Amino acid sequence: MKELFQWVESVRPSAAGGEWTPVNHGGSDRQFWRGAGNSAGLVAVHYGPDKAENSRYAHCAEFLHRHGVRVPAVLAHDAAWRRILMEDAGSDDLWTHRHEPWSVRRGLYAKALTEAARLHSLDLRQAAEENVLREPFDEHLYRWEQDYFFTNFLGPENTAQAQAAVPFDKQARDLAALPRVLVHRDFQSQNVMVRDGEVTLIDFQGMRAGLAGYDVASLLYDPYVDLTESERDELSGLYLSLAGRTDADVWRNELQACTRQRLMQALGAYGFLGLVKGKTAFLRHIPVASERLAELCEADAAWRPLASPIRAAARKFAA
Repeated sequence: MKELFQWVESVRPSAAGGEWTPVNHGGSDRQFWRGAGNSAGLVAVHYGPDKAENSRYAHCAEFLHRHGVRVPAVLAHDAAWRRILMEDAGSDDLWTHRHEPWSVRRGLYAKALTEAARLHSLDLRQAAEENVLREPFDEHLYRWEQDYFFTNFLGPENTAQAQAAVPFDKQARDLAALPRVLVHRDFQSQNVMVRDGEVTLIDFQGMRAGLAGYDVASLLYDPYVDLTESERDELSGLYLSLAGRTDADVWRNELQACTRQRLMQALGAYGFLGLVKGKTAFLRHIPVASERLAELCEADAAWRPLASPIRAAARKFAA
């Protein structure tokens, strides 16, 4: 990484002689380095050529920053060598605060949902014109997420039974028919940084047109963090107020369907990252995510037949 730090010093001479510590970040294929000493307050990033969305991170950050969403400021971007220098949003995130009293966590979640509501209010047409969007959430993408779940989690022995009994296709069509907004796409506790009581969103490079319920479900049913049902209900109501929505019944149905969809996507990702990519730490999140999805399915008669195959698949991963 010597070349990366030399580049940082060329665009930020005051960082010369600074110290750099590697930072691991989830399932990302990017490399992050946090500065100290003369480079304190900076994060240097090197990204690979495989994911096109990584090359758009700086552009997305500039767009969101300009429209008032709290994201790290990008200080320099070298697209040719795939390098980014950005503001350090801190080392703590919502996950770090998961054991704090609800009176503390509620304030942080409220600030996170405030940023989400602000992002969701941005003009989709302008975002499209500025080329900061990935392909939209449509019926095809929802079906892709479901196939990801079948392939990497449920397995062929459980998939055929589930597909015959559960309305996957209807859920994809119904979600695709709802009005779309600009969504983060991976709005979970480790992508909401906390510093001095304020929050900053990261990992938004996959943002696209989609449903607000998908983002809110990602945060409220995050497998990394335990929230009670009363806490989820409180935060869901808070989001409705922040977003200025008055359609409580429509919202409740949207959130429920989006939660099923998001947990399917998460379980597919855990299976893929854990078994295909060899990042086995992700496998430990399967028991929580699978049980949450199974319980949600049990609460809806149309989805109840999926609960048993989910639990059977989870046992396979635990074996």
